[in-house]
Amino acid sequence: MVRKLKNIKAKSHPPHYMMHKYWGRKPHNVVSDYINNYTKEGEVVLDPFMGSGVVVIEAIKSSREAYGIDLNPLSIFITRNTLEPINISAFDKAYKKIHLKIYSKFKKLYQTSCPTCKSDSIFLNSVYDSEKLIRIKGLCSDCGVFRKDIEESDLIILKDADSLFKKYDAEKLLDYPKDKILQYVKRSQRTHINQLFTTRALIILSHIRNEILNEKNNKIREMLMMCFTSMLPNVSKMIPGNIETVNGRSGWQISKLWVPTIHTEKNIFESFLSRYKKIRKGKLETNELVKSTKFKLFNKSSEYLKNIKTESIDYIFTDPPYGESIAYFGLSMFFNSWLPSIVDYEKEIIFDPYRGKKHDDYSIRLEKVFKELYRILKPGKYLSFTFHNRDLIIWKGVIDSVDGAGFEIKNITYQEQAVLSGTQGINYKNTLKGDFVYTFIKPNTKKKRVVIKQKNPLGLINKKINAIFGKSNFITSDQIFEEIIPYIIEKQIYTDIEGLPINIDDVLKENYDYGPIDSSNKIFAWKKKIN
Repeated sequence: MVRKLKNIKAKSHPPHYMMHKYWGRKPHNVVSDYINNYTKEGEVVLDPFMGSGVVVIEAIKSSREAYGIDLNPLSIFITRNTLEPINISAFDKAYKKIHLKIYSKFKKLYQTSCPTCKSDSIFLNSVYDSEKLIRIKGLCSDCGVFRKDIEESDLIILKDADSLFKKYDAEKLLDYPKDKILQYVKRSQRTHINQLFTTRALIILSHIRNEILNEKNNKIREMLMMCFTSMLPNVSKMIPGNIETVNGRSGWQISKLWVPTIHTEKNIFESFLSRYKKIRKGKLETNELVKSTKFKLFNKSSEYLKNIKTESIDYIFTDPPYGESIAYFGLSMFFNSWLPSIVDYEKEIIFDPYRGKKHDDYSIRLEKVFKELYRILKPGKYLSFTFHNRDLIIWKGVIDSVDGAGFEIKNITYQEQAVLSGTQGINYKNTLKGDFVYTFIKPNTKKKRVVIKQKNPLGLINKKINAIFGKSNFITSDQIFEEIIPYIIEKQIYTDIEGLPINIDDVLKENYDYGPIDSSNKIFAWKKKIN
């Protein structure tokens, strides 16, 4: 029996969701609860904006059939390799063979000396100030972990790496991406993908990749590429550095292809080993959990779904593009360029003034998608999607698209996340920490959409805000948006009487202040202005 789902306590992701970087991964248990609520075993679940594949994976784990669609080849790559069973012993053997071969050939590039006993030691991390090597973190077999300022011998190894790179490159023995970085995801003077890595890294990465591509077993080759691509952020220059500790964070910290001034270089062999262990752990899980291979993945736009029969889908759960918040597709160039994948970045459905992609285009293309979803969904069945944006015009574009396709709204639930995203962690002061989950039904008979024109939209919003503050002196952004967004959608009040977009934050600032409410300065909320 279908029930109205409320806020579900989100759980952290298990290992099989931690095998590869992707942005905006939804809580798996929340997705699973929605699938189990709106479908039965054997029914067909679709995600037309598949991303990292959580919906498809959870559907298969719950004994449903699943369709996944995404324009991004990386999405297909991650989802397929998460689900496909592999021979773990064969995977272990293939990894060890490649690691040993390349390590034996290039371990000299990661040699350094222990500052205490002067013996040859293993380089773990180094930190740079711009392009100047400053300090090294290493491991001595006798003295343990050490940190030291660079020595002449360390600079000689760097020069040797540069010379070796030039030699190999001239002889066409290296195969690495030279793609021009898309302007809208670039934030530094680096213009091409290869500039995000040291020459030492490019030598080793190129050789590892070539060995992987020579693997004859397709499934093992794909899984080795998962190890390879998933480690790329950690072995790039995009990792912020700490001169004192010489520790680098895991993965890049902002939603751009960016090299910070103080950045880290990590030992590739250590990173490759780490990723192999994590992916092996994830595959042990999926080998056990995934008992069905009834899934189909399509690398295409969801605007045109002629390959899916009319009224053949039992449930749709998805996460449509949010507008200009994070350019998932563009950022994926970092991985796609190494796979390599043929990608048309201009086909992305997104609102982004920087690229000349306007609200109208965003709404029109989304409506094409939802019309297709309406066609392939069975009558009386449900569509759920998550959404997170502070811009009411983006909200309007999405809701108009769904309504215009013929769906009727049944439920809006504010769903908290298990952990903050990287962007939310940086901008915790005034960011929404969850998503809204909208659930619509495809009625048995399509009804004409009713458009409401309010005489005083700002007055209605202010009235609602005052009602919210009647419950407490301090209200977080999450608490405000949790109540006000469903109200705005119900009343259709996205613009003022002059047709200009309403900015909720601007409305709040007229009568309320935003700031910390405790001494830690980590909890921020709106509070009534003191006259």
